[in-house]
Amino acid sequence: MASASRVAVPLLMDDDTIAFGEEDEAGQNNKLKHPYVTMFHLAFRIGAIVAYMMCKFFTNSFIASFVTIVLLLSMDFWTVKNITGRLMVGLRWWNYVDDNGKSHWVFESKKGAQQNRINPTEARIFWLALILSPLLCVKWEVINISHQLRVISSRNKSCKMLRL
Repeated sequence: MASASRVAVPLLMDDDTIAFGEEDEAGQNNKLKHPYVTMFHLAFRIGAIVAYMMCKFFTNSFIASFVTIVLLLSMDFWTVKNITGRLMVGLRWWNYVDDNGKSHWVFESKKGAQQNRINPTEARIFWLALILSPLLCVKWEVINISHQLRVISSRNKSCKMLRL
C-alpha cells in the first residue's frame, strides 16, 4: 500500500473576522469609502418612511402596512447595528451572558489614530439619517393627531348644528 503524502492545510485562526478598526482602506479617492453600505443605511430607513406614507394607496389592510413597516425597520436596525455603525462611524456593540446568567453589554468605538480613518461625509450621512428620520416621524404623528382632532371637532360642531 502506497503511503499518501501529507499536505499541510493552513487552518483558520480562532477568529477570522476583520479586526476592529482594520477595515480595508480601499477607495481613498472616492468621496464615500463605502457607497453600498451608505446606500443600504438610507434605503431601509427611507423605505420604511415611504411605506408609511404610501401604504394607504396600495392596501387598506392595517396589518399588511404594519408588518411591512416593521420588517423594513427591523432590517434597518440590523444593518445599523452590525454593518453601517461599524464601517461608517466606528461603533459596535453586543451583549453576552456569562456563566452566572448575568447579561453584559459591550460597547466599542474607534479612538485615537483609528478615529481619523472615518470618512466625515459618511459619518455625517449616518448621524443625520439616524437623528432626522425619527424626528420626521414624530412631526408626521403630531400633524396626524392635530388633523384627527380637527376632524373630531368639526364633526361635533356639525352634530350640534343638526340638533338645533
